[in-house]
Amino acid sequence: MSSRNAVRVNPSMQPTDGHPHIAIVGRGPAGMTTAIALLRRLRRPFHLWMIDVADFPQSFGNGPAGQALMSERAGQLSALADRPLDFVDWLKAGLSSGRGSVLALRGFENVYVPRSVFRDYLTARFGEAFAARRDTTVQTVSAAVTALRPASGGRLCLALDDGSEMAFDQVFLSTGHGRQGGESASWRTAEQLLWSRQRKADTPLLVAGDGPRMAAILLHLRASGHSGRIRILSEGGRLPEPHAARLVDPLTPAMSAATGLAETLRHLRADSARNVEAGGTWQAVTDGLNCQWPAFWRALPLEARKRYWRHLRALHRIRSERIAPELHGRLLRDLRNPATELVDARVIGEVADGVLVRRKGSRRAEVMPGRLIDCREDIARPADGLLPEQGPAMHVEDDGRLIRWGTAVSGLHVLGRAAGCLRPDIRLFADTVRQIYRAATGLDALRTDVSSRTGA
Repeated sequence: MSSRNAVRVNPSMQPTDGHPHIAIVGRGPAGMTTAIALLRRLRRPFHLWMIDVADFPQSFGNGPAGQALMSERAGQLSALADRPLDFVDWLKAGLSSGRGSVLALRGFENVYVPRSVFRDYLTARFGEAFAARRDTTVQTVSAAVTALRPASGGRLCLALDDGSEMAFDQVFLSTGHGRQGGESASWRTAEQLLWSRQRKADTPLLVAGDGPRMAAILLHLRASGHSGRIRILSEGGRLPEPHAARLVDPLTPAMSAATGLAETLRHLRADSARNVEAGGTWQAVTDGLNCQWPAFWRALPLEARKRYWRHLRALHRIRSERIAPELHGRLLRDLRNPATELVDARVIGEVADGVLVRRKGSRRAEVMPGRLIDCREDIARPADGLLPEQGPAMHVEDDGRLIRWGTAVSGLHVLGRAAGCLRPDIRLFADTVRQIYRAATGLDALRTDVSSRTGA
């Protein structure tokens, strides 16, 4: 067993012992969990490369980004598909008695931990899985992947930003929102503007987005002492929704393979209203929809799918990707601050000392002065642009396989949010974990084919 840090020091020098060469692009939560799953599930020896622009998972690093709370509670954050409460057990074993006793009163499964804590958990589980494999090597590569293309022998070639190339038998794209919509750029911009001596005191900060990242950065700015004007630029005037106060079981909504999109939406509204009247939550109904969504989507005709992407995708995401109730309360309280303004507008470009926006109901673009912190979570570019844009001929399966014109692209898996517009259902972390383990288990079943390609 060996572990080496290959920081673009001749990455083309790869072992030639016949073992499969596997790449994971992205070292965030999905990438780390993919590595854990492969180490636990792939029984034959292999060589693993973990490739990311940064040396540490970008959205789970040190500093303010690491101190921000996770957007999902601990009971939904296990990295082990066969042990759904593994993260809760890890918290119980590792927290000090003082803090642990406070958390235990609320139930460990209901707490929202800082991202740095979750990073430590993933690092610990990765270390344990790696230590159990004496037949596997792991290397990290600090580089940006600029292109993905087929190579000889059924392999895949990754081009790096320094001009070098690496060929692999299997590639797992786990880039999250990637460089274009990544966490690190948003947090870095927020910190630079927060402490910049050149920023004028009366220049508003423009925080664009409607998801958990926007809420976390806005609250961080206020907690750090910024009392100036902040404008939230949110298309549709949407804000992140809260989780229910405690974990709730999904409630199966009235839908089937024969139910149309419009009829399903009416059922969802009615089911949500009835469940709230009965003392339940609308969140349980939405979670029930997410459980059924993959099968439902496959039964929808093409025109209904297009309507979903045009009109309902953003609303579905907002209702599914939620924030902690206490953070939601703080967000609403800050909106009562005259210095915070929610603007229903779409950002269409940047200009000197401002952004170009189009407000709701207006056909004309206008310049809004201020300094932009872009927290938008765009899903339109699959795997940070490494894959073609969405089309009827391409989609991502439940195990991450990329299907093009009805045929799986050999050796390629697209996991979690990296699927972008190629997969419609919401990818919460537990869903992504299940997808990752399906991919790892399927890869183990194909180990004979891998052996033939690598010459083992």
